[in-house]
Amino acid sequence: MAPESVDVIVVGSGPVGAMAANLLGQYGLRTVVIEKETVPHTQSRAINADDEAQRIFQAVGLTGEAGPGFHPCLKMSYVDDEMRVLAEVDFTRVERPNGHFIGSLFSQPRLEASLLRGMERFPQVALWRGHEVESFMQDEDGVSVRVKETATGRTTNLRGRYLLACDGAKSGIRRRLGLKLEGNTALAHALAISVETTSSAPDFTYYPCGPKIVGIVTRTAHDEIRFDTVVKPDQDLEYVRSPEYVRSIIAPYIDPDTVKVKSVNLYAYHSRMAEKWRVGRVFLLGDAAHLMPPFLGQGLCSGLRDAMNLSWKLAHVLGGAADASLLDTYEVERRPHAAEMMRMSDALGSMLASGGPLMARARNAVINLLYRLPVTGPFIREYKMKPNLFHAEGFLFGGKRGKSKQAAEGAYFPQPRVEHGEEGERPLDDIIGQRFAVLTRPGAPADVQQAAKALAEDIGGTWLSVAPAARSGAGRAGEVVDLDGRLGEWFAQHAADLVVLRPDRYVYGSANRAGVAQLHATLKQAVRPLTRRGSRVPRRVSSLGA
Repeated sequence: MAPESVDVIVVGSGPVGAMAANLLGQYGLRTVVIEKETVPHTQSRAINADDEAQRIFQAVGLTGEAGPGFHPCLKMSYVDDEMRVLAEVDFTRVERPNGHFIGSLFSQPRLEASLLRGMERFPQVALWRGHEVESFMQDEDGVSVRVKETATGRTTNLRGRYLLACDGAKSGIRRRLGLKLEGNTALAHALAISVETTSSAPDFTYYPCGPKIVGIVTRTAHDEIRFDTVVKPDQDLEYVRSPEYVRSIIAPYIDPDTVKVKSVNLYAYHSRMAEKWRVGRVFLLGDAAHLMPPFLGQGLCSGLRDAMNLSWKLAHVLGGAADASLLDTYEVERRPHAAEMMRMSDALGSMLASGGPLMARARNAVINLLYRLPVTGPFIREYKMKPNLFHAEGFLFGGKRGKSKQAAEGAYFPQPRVEHGEEGERPLDDIIGQRFAVLTRPGAPADVQQAAKALAEDIGGTWLSVAPAARSGAGRAGEVVDLDGRLGEWFAQHAADLVVLRPDRYVYGSANRAGVAQLHATLKQAVRPLTRRGSRVPRRVSSLGA
């Protein structure tokens, strides 16, 4: 029997694979997700979603009751073993440029359940549970995959235009491609303890800095608290999972008798990256492409960025709206970003987890001193340790970001709340949708606005004219009112009359009045209007025959 043909085959239904499937489903792409496990797992490992990750969940409509139940981190305290506060970040006072709290916590099983429910919205997306990739071959036109049903051994042929390996740290797809992981392995072990509580109080996020306990202790949901601690090299790996040791970790923060231990997991963490993220029509995403220490909470966030970056590019290529060369920019853009997050995670881990008791106490004294100094204190209080990264090259106007620190190309565009006609006040992304957008500054000349509208039509995007806050309540069609002035500030900072945003909210390019025509001509050559497509795909592999 001829193989069933789809647009994209996703291997692995963890958070990255499931997010990729949701994003592809929005674009109408026929997608099959192959998952070896027959039921969702109940282990909670990742717990942090930064504001960009939350913005990606917003992009696929998984917010509110449909979302994973993000629990905002309102305050984070760095403490020693005696619970003395060394430094503190009040996130209610930290600017939120992306429209979400800088960090929110979650229970991974609930997050994955939200993503799986999201996939069910799309008839063109199918999840094949209890199946695994037995083999695959690719040619110039696509990837042929032999899929085995694990319970029966029955095999089926599946044909896709592209394959996404989202199958985790031990990726079978990466192994079959012969790609090596480069970097450091098994840097240390971490113990992850999840407990259930019937009370929503106390609500805390602590960063224990030792010398005894190093890691993070936080409420991840109204009914769950997580204790993640670094296991020291001389500790017995069996003992640290014992009820006695688990109780000793919980006790400094909450009465162990008031909570129920749900899970105790021990895992090694790494700092490694695949030598290549793409071979032909096969792409690596998430842990299949990069593994990083947990100290910045960027492992899952980086995987979600991979899915966001690649999905719109696949949609445009498969929809005939862009040349296949657009896919070359995936690794060009994402690898440096992931590498920098890995470097920062390594550095923070080395600072917090290395050395003995004397070094830990000296380190804690330095943290407290830096927190109190007028020069370094704001760096900690405003949580500037997470770098605001950008794309230095890739799908950008001119191919590369300008050398100036104020260059707009490749920057992540802010998301304020704006007013939009009868719809009232809404986040900017909800108005734009998953497409290109052309925005013009408040007070832009009529010819610039006309050029912006023409550009948006030529690329199948949307045009929005930004109006000043004074127009609140009187906005016209096609206008968004800049309620807090953040968009106006952005245009002024970059001396721009017009900006083009990619579907992933990174800036393709900006221009003043004189440069609009060149920007238009360049982008029009690269992007055409995207025609949404898609139909149902087979829900079960057994319906296809052997």
